[in-house]
Amino acid sequence: MKNSDFYDFGEQIQQIVQSAIDSNDFRELNETVRQTVNDAVSVVRSGVSQASETVSRAQSEYEKKSRNGAAGPQVHRGTVKNQSSYKQREMEQAQYYVSHPKGEIGATLMVVIGFILSTLFGIGLAVLVIIQFALDGLSALFIPILILLVLFIICMIIGMRGQRVTSQIKRFREYRKILDDREFCDVEELAEKIGKTPAYVVKDLKEMLNRRMFLQGHLDKQNKCFMVTNQAYDQYCLAQKSLEEREAKAKAEAAKMSDPKYSEEVRTMLMEGKRYVEHIRACNNAIPGAEISAKISRLELIISRIFAQVEKDPSLAPELHQFMNYYLPTTQKLLDVYQELDNQPVQGQNISDTKKEIEKTLDTLDQAFENLLDSCYKDTAWDVSTDISVLNTMLANEGLTGDDLSRGAQMKIHKKSEK
Repeated sequence: MKNSDFYDFGEQIQQIVQSAIDSNDFRELNETVRQTVNDAVSVVRSGVSQASETVSRAQSEYEKKSRNGAAGPQVHRGTVKNQSSYKQREMEQAQYYVSHPKGEIGATLMVVIGFILSTLFGIGLAVLVIIQFALDGLSALFIPILILLVLFIICMIIGMRGQRVTSQIKRFREYRKILDDREFCDVEELAEKIGKTPAYVVKDLKEMLNRRMFLQGHLDKQNKCFMVTNQAYDQYCLAQKSLEEREAKAKAEAAKMSDPKYSEEVRTMLMEGKRYVEHIRACNNAIPGAEISAKISRLELIISRIFAQVEKDPSLAPELHQFMNYYLPTTQKLLDVYQELDNQPVQGQNISDTKKEIEKTLDTLDQAFENLLDSCYKDTAWDVSTDISVLNTMLANEGLTGDDLSRGAQMKIHKKSEK
């Protein structure tokens, strides 16, 4: 008998029980389940009988071939492979989904017992109420009616709680079918396929996670995506962390740009400078050569430091117009041309010469930008030189420099000797 046949009979029994729960009619439940099981047993017996006949025929053919000197029996590798694949898939699924959710049997018993007893108590309660009305409110029936009412309510609550758990287990299996072998899925897709709202599905999944139906399940922060495996969740966490870092960096840069010390000209220059640096970095990543990559990395570093210095001292911005309007656009254009030439499948003489010329030009730009960066520290160097000169003068006036200290010590020794 095939595994799918077992699942079919299992589905039939599950549908029969669920139908009885939905209709609250359990009168034919036992007989129907018994008949279904008997059908399953009959199929099993039939399958065993057919298998026995097949084995007998195969054995006879084998003996006949052996007598005729034929080759040994043929092994059906495909069937073994399919069974192995099925078992392997079941083992993998067992890492992510619980095979038998907690309360599966207990909830079914709660449904059956709760609704059956509530039906019996309800009938008894109805009979007593009718009798009481018929006897013009017989006081002796108040206590039995009250007891039956309490028992009816308790049994209904038990049955409803059991039904809630069985319904959730049924939805869990529906989720498993929808997810199949996927590691993650949109909540909206799950909601659409089971006919519920996304909010309902999110609440449902959280309850299932608490009940350990999904062994490695996670919801994202926005409750938009459900991840089945820890691996998918780890990847999501890395992506989320990277996104948060980029947002925090962008927020910090926006706050910095809103500083009153930055004029509109400086803000525009820094934003354009950032775009140039990003473009240079992208070109560097796209060009594989080690030597040219080193040149481009050096350019990126120097240009980044120039703009970092402008951030510290916005007064440098007016001196960088030529740098912004000509040097940087030319550098970007040269890198774009070099990248386009480098991507050509055939490197002819003209392409090679042009690439070498661009490399030499990058060396020239590298030197020019170094000089420009150095000039950005001109005022700093002048201020430091002035501070050092004033400091040396003050130390000399106080007699605290090296020569003055030795001279002062000799004078003290001379005075002591005279005394």
